[in-house]
Amino acid sequence: MEEDSHPEGRESKGHITLEITQLEPTQENPITLYLRKELEDISFPCCIFHVPTKFRSQKEDACEPTLVSIGPMHHGKHHLQHMENHKWKYLHSLLNRNLTSDTTLESCIQALKVLEPKIRACYEEDLSHIPSDKFITMILLDGAFIIELFLRCYVRGLRTRDDTLLKSREKFHSLANDLILLENQIPFFVLRRIFSLIPLPKQCDKSISELSLKFFKKMILRDIHVLHEKYNFDGSNHLLDLIWKCYLPTFHKVPLVSDSSLGRNIKSASKVQESGIKVRSADAESILDVIFVEGKLLIPSLRIHDHKHMETVLRNMIALEHCYGEKMKYVTSYAYLMRSLLHSEKDVRLFYRHRILLDFVKNKKEVVNLFKNLCEDVDLDKFYYEGMWEELSKYKRTMWEFWFYKLKRKSRLIIREKGMCQTTLVLLFAVFILLGALAVILFLFLRHERHES
Repeated sequence: MEEDSHPEGRESKGHITLEITQLEPTQENPITLYLRKELEDISFPCCIFHVPTKFRSQKEDACEPTLVSIGPMHHGKHHLQHMENHKWKYLHSLLNRNLTSDTTLESCIQALKVLEPKIRACYEEDLSHIPSDKFITMILLDGAFIIELFLRCYVRGLRTRDDTLLKSREKFHSLANDLILLENQIPFFVLRRIFSLIPLPKQCDKSISELSLKFFKKMILRDIHVLHEKYNFDGSNHLLDLIWKCYLPTFHKVPLVSDSSLGRNIKSASKVQESGIKVRSADAESILDVIFVEGKLLIPSLRIHDHKHMETVLRNMIALEHCYGEKMKYVTSYAYLMRSLLHSEKDVRLFYRHRILLDFVKNKKEVVNLFKNLCEDVDLDKFYYEGMWEELSKYKRTMWEFWFYKLKRKSRLIIREKGMCQTTLVLLFAVFILLGALAVILFLFLRHERHES
């Protein structure tokens, strides 16, 4: 029987088999081929990178997927093969929501063929060893898997009884982790293109960027509705880039300082407070919105559900920022700032006391090590908080404010060590304040008498 000249899908043992007709190669001058490749590289800038060696050596398991491979960099690895069956099932579900599944499949394949040069150019790795048909099949399977996963998370009625991915919390967390790894990405425009061609369930009224935000809601730590109105997520490079945009501070531009080394001499949180500056939690849009105002270092509250998960998210965003090159390294700056502020368990306790850290953990050293490990061997040429820390370093409290703070702190220590009651503390404060007020009145009276004489 003669094969159809068009690509089509057929079911075989519960799968869809993709048949992609290879286009006849044309004879071209080698110079033409070289110039075309160079032009493609310029037109479609690279955005999916290998994690730099210095980051990978720190913690390799935060760079490589444990459950599912997305894109070519980890495709075919033995320990990820069991997920390929899930991808075929998800593709089947995605295409068979109407009676034109064959037409939809062919439309997706042809669309990806057109986009293939652009897709390949997005990867830092040379992918010329992967044939066109295998490459398109891989990209379609991975893209369809992500879209169907997001749809099933948004519309509960689409879930099936045999879908173990959404039944196990451990598997779901591993899956979410894998989808934000720098080396485990496909371009976001691929998701948008496939999403525009597939039949959507009636219950879904969201765009692919909105579904992405909803899926990663716990990871983002911000109001996703506000975010969607503020940023153009459709223009994201990939899912990790989308998450990175969600972490950006409210104010992207900061004033430059003359002495770039000044802001790097960051004290620990307890030492900052000992100098008379208050360290407090703040309501802010982004956890990166750390500010210094009127003698207060205001730090947005951070909820760390899972230290390992948080480290994976931050580590991959830091790697992404360093691969992007000249851009301001916002997340790297935040990690550097937190590493300096949380120098010891004493600083962690201070953060918990003022509700800057919201999730209590018995081992305070874990929190210290989280940020310490993130910044190990990390070069930071542009520090986002440079100007803020310059203001803090130059800030001087009045003598009255400084000694009042010292007195209050000493009183707390006395209570803790001697077991004095709260009422005694209040009386002590009242006496000291009264004596202080009398001293000020006496000083003003004597000064007035001197002027009169």
